[in-house]
Amino acid sequence: MKRKYLILFSLSGLIITLDQLTKQWFENRLTENAGHDLIPGLLTLTHRHSVGFAFGLLQTTPERFHTLFLLGIPAFALVLIVLIFIKLRDNQMVTSVALTAILSGAVGNLIDRIQLGYVVDFLVVRLGSKELLPALNVADSAIICGVLLMLINTVRQEIGRTSHV
Repeated sequence: MKRKYLILFSLSGLIITLDQLTKQWFENRLTENAGHDLIPGLLTLTHRHSVGFAFGLLQTTPERFHTLFLLGIPAFALVLIVLIFIKLRDNQMVTSVALTAILSGAVGNLIDRIQLGYVVDFLVVRLGSKELLPALNVADSAIICGVLLMLINTVRQEIGRTSHV
């Protein structure tokens, strides 16, 4: 089996499983909006339901548009990521890991939207009493890490190209 597919199947299995287990734990253990400081003034564990998209966008859109957008866009993104992934060379490990993280996060949140009609979030990043980001989950964290990894890898490759000119 090619290494890129080994990464895809093993890492996505790990991320999706961890995402779903943690969401289920918070759904079963904490009442909605309950919070517990993990690191006071920095990280709070909570239990929230998100009906929006990417950092709370589209929370108040009409139901019909909301459902179409929140299921259609991730499905389209998944197909696009898979097509890009298929084209990767086996030695493009950083890109394989990054795309797998993004894909796994999208699948984790899509599972919630299909099963529950909302996404379970449980981690709030704070600076004192101010929330820096909307509540996150493992899937969101995987997407953020994947995007950052792609960005860093792209910048690194560009620096390598320009230094050889």
